[in-house]
Amino acid sequence: MSTLVDKIVQAIRRDIYNGNLAPGEPLKQVELANRYGVSPIPLREALQRLQVEGLVEYFAYRGAIVARTKKSEIVDIVGIRNVLEPLAFQMALPTLDDEQLARLAALTDELESPQASDAAYFMVKIFDYYAVLLAKAQRPLLLEMIQTNLKRAIRYYAEVMRRLDGKQLPLPSRHEYLEALRKRDMNRLVTLLETRHAGYVNFIETHFKD
Repeated sequence: MSTLVDKIVQAIRRDIYNGNLAPGEPLKQVELANRYGVSPIPLREALQRLQVEGLVEYFAYRGAIVARTKKSEIVDIVGIRNVLEPLAFQMALPTLDDEQLARLAALTDELESPQASDAAYFMVKIFDYYAVLLAKAQRPLLLEMIQTNLKRAIRYYAEVMRRLDGKQLPLPSRHEYLEALRKRDMNRLVTLLETRHAGYVNFIETHFKD
């Protein structure tokens, strides 16, 4: 059951993803409390949680701001993704069964749907995807590490989706991941993952300012 803090986190996160709270914008607690209809105490806790996600920055004497996007950060995030996510597929393959593959196929359809351009929706589905993938591999720490890194990655995903405005990047489809999974083709999976991640990095390096 969601707590009040959870709901505040979701509301602020969505406003950051949607661009209603812009990178570098001051997060004044009195204004935010009025905006979301909450008291300062749960608001402060929500901002602290969003800081852990990389969505909020704190500065001495200035307070909190919406975290600024940085090319160097997305390069680091993708580097971590290229280690953790192939490892997840590798750990999952020995125990992956037909039921999991069917659930991954349904999630793949959702992740490839137009609705997935909404970053909050995408976050729920990609978290579910890796939870299903690793369900029988018994790697809870690996799943936690992937999800923690994805929280930072999705901020940039949201920025890319807004700039594309309904257009598509020429990236490998996650349906190709699914076919490689069915064939237990680990080399193909790694190539697809790295190619997809590189596509986002290239777009950000071309269109973003530090």
